[in-house]
Amino acid sequence: MRYNDGIIRWAKIATVLFIAMVVVADIFGIVITQYIAYYWAEVSDTPSIAVLAVVFYLGTVGAYFILFALFKLLSNMSKDLVFDRANTKLMGIITGALVGIAAVCVVGGFVWYGCWILSIIALFMGLIVLSVKVVFDKAITMKEELDLTI
Repeated sequence: MRYNDGIIRWAKIATVLFIAMVVVADIFGIVITQYIAYYWAEVSDTPSIAVLAVVFYLGTVGAYFILFALFKLLSNMSKDLVFDRANTKLMGIITGALVGIAAVCVVGGFVWYGCWILSIIALFMGLIVLSVKVVFDKAITMKEELDLTI
C-alpha cells in the first residue's frame, strides 16, 4: 500500500515552483544584487556589488542542486523507495550543497553581514538533513541485517 500520494504530489509541485522561482531569480539576479547592495548592505562600490553578485549566483547553483535532488527524492518516495541507498546519496547531495552555500555566504559576509546569517541558516539546515541521512543509513543497515536473518 502506498503512502498518501497527495502529499508527495503537492511537495513535487512546490519543488517545481521553487525551481521556477530560482530561474526567475537568476534572470533578474543583477537587479536583485544591486538592490541588496544599495539598500540592505548599503554599499555602492563595484567590487562589493560584484562579490554579492557572485555569492548570489553561486547560491542559486546550490539551490538547483538541492531542488533537483529533492524532486528525485520525492519521486523515489512516490515509487515506495524510502529506505534506499539512492535516497541517502540524494540527501548527501543536499547536505553538500547547503555546506557549499554556507561557505559562499561566509565570503559574502565580508561585504554584507546578512550573508553570515544566511550561512548559519544553511549550516543548520545541512545539519538537519545530515541527521536524517544518518537515520536513513542506520535504518537501511538494520533492514539489510534483518533480510539476511530471514
